Amino acid sequence: MKLGADPTTGIRVWENYFRTHKLPFSRLTNAKEIDQAPTSGILLLPSTVVMSEAEKQAVLQWRNRGGAVLSTWLTAAYAESGESIGFAFMRDVLDVDVVGNTEAEIDDTFMMVHGDTPISHSLLAGTRVWLERVPHQLPLRLVGRQEGAQIMSWSRSFDAKKPAGLIAFNERLMPSGQHSRSITIGYPEQNWLRSDPKQLASVTHDIFSWLMREPQAYVGAWPHPYQGGLLLAIQAAEQVDKLEIELGYTYKKMHGLATYYVLGSNIVKAAPFIKKIKAQGHEIGYFGDQFEGFDGQPETTQSERMDKMQTQLADAGIAVSSPASFSVPMDAYDSTTQRLAAERQFGNFLAFMEVTDSSLPVVANRDASGLAQTIVLPRTLMGPEEAVAEGEPDESLDNFLAGLDLSVRMGGLSVVRIPSQTLLIPAQRQRIFEKMATMRARAWMASAHQIAQWWRDRDGVSAALEPQPKGYLLSVDVTHQAKTSEPLSIWVNLPRLNSRVRLQALKKSDKVPTVINQDAWRAAIILKTPTVGKHTWLLQFEDQLAKGKF
Repeated sequence: MKLGADPTTGIRVWENYFRTHKLPFSRLTNAKEIDQAPTSGILLLPSTVVMSEAEKQAVLQWRNRGGAVLSTWLTAAYAESGESIGFAFMRDVLDVDVVGNTEAEIDDTFMMVHGDTPISHSLLAGTRVWLERVPHQLPLRLVGRQEGAQIMSWSRSFDAKKPAGLIAFNERLMPSGQHSRSITIGYPEQNWLRSDPKQLASVTHDIFSWLMREPQAYVGAWPHPYQGGLLLAIQAAEQVDKLEIELGYTYKKMHGLATYYVLGSNIVKAAPFIKKIKAQGHEIGYFGDQFEGFDGQPETTQSERMDKMQTQLADAGIAVSSPASFSVPMDAYDSTTQRLAAERQFGNFLAFMEVTDSSLPVVANRDASGLAQTIVLPRTLMGPEEAVAEGEPDESLDNFLAGLDLSVRMGGLSVVRIPSQTLLIPAQRQRIFEKMATMRARAWMASAHQIAQWWRDRDGVSAALEPQPKGYLLSVDVTHQAKTSEPLSIWVNLPRLNSRVRLQALKKSDKVPTVINQDAWRAAIILKTPTVGKHTWLLQFEDQLAKGKF
């Protein structure tokens, strides 16, 4: 049986982790010890490729007793004789299907974490975590009940035919009446020996907290009830006319607001159409003075061009949002471009995905008091027109739409970039808008200006949850007054499936906010334009109140 590195590597990695973080642990070496172990802990199966029938049965009984399981890589996929026996144990006991690995995809060496999930919330949505590619110990492709991470390339390329799940989690009601939580990590410990230890420690901490049923509180990335952000960016390098008005009308019908980036050199002819688009409620942003990149040009040239594009739109009677949105033709910008955009106090700057390791907006600069100013909006998806041009049109569009859906599920910002006078045929445009319509309840379809302002508001909010004798102290700090009315969510991981949260204000000035169970594992505490200061509540879980446990 050739499985690569020393099978004890996983054990050593975890023991070192436990010692570093001062976590108690004990080694179990047979089925009898599993049967006798208290289910107050977590049963860890570190790349336990070979398991006896008795051990497999012991793990099942552990779950039946309400115990939590964390497994990594191939679990019980080989018999004691060395024969491959498949993944029935992982499917039936660990609630996850193995549908392949990354052998044929040599660039798929990054774990991309989902944001705001019960098991992955300490890292930002879409954060890249590099994993070493070790022959014979390649990451698995998993299909689970819920996903916490994907295995992808640096550019997050996506193939709809190949599931990319890397971490899966679930909680199920066992025949005994007990609930058992399980998490499967699809990569072996050998893959993370040279990875960023802080990133992996963050993911591991979230995983252990959830398995141990320890409540956690964190600020949601997007306004409630949305899972991700969606920006429709129409970049008008060509003439703007009835087609762009039609796109705006279709998007507005699904209550979305787009941003149209307009060239100064086209503005005289485009102005009548631009005004109609603006009347629909969509935002108008800058796309340069002409269709030419900024990168590599002297600072004086770039500065003059930014001044010129503002003058061109102003002279044509086109009002832009304040602070303004800006995108550079062909993504051709450099550090000088970014600095000048910040100095001109542009509200946001559309950039390529290299500006951040996550798929969320980034604060580019702050004022003297520390308030966020210019926000960088990373474009992490290939545009649909670019995608269709790369291969067979229908299949390429399928991949784009599936990748868009995944991006929203992961909790990131999804920028759908469409050029004016697009080459997409009507049937393709219809499919794109139909797909976006299906995501309306999950994706916040906002303009670049709205997204940037939300991110400035959210930047000043933090949350903490501390155990107290009668429950938990929930603290929310707000450093500056929000300028939008979009409701903010404080997510709370529930200790039990469908637990109910009860809040009690500890200060007269703090009203009790609305609490909604978003899913079986998380509650959303909804704050509408919270005032500046520290807000505190006593948080209790009703099922624990009934049992008298804290």
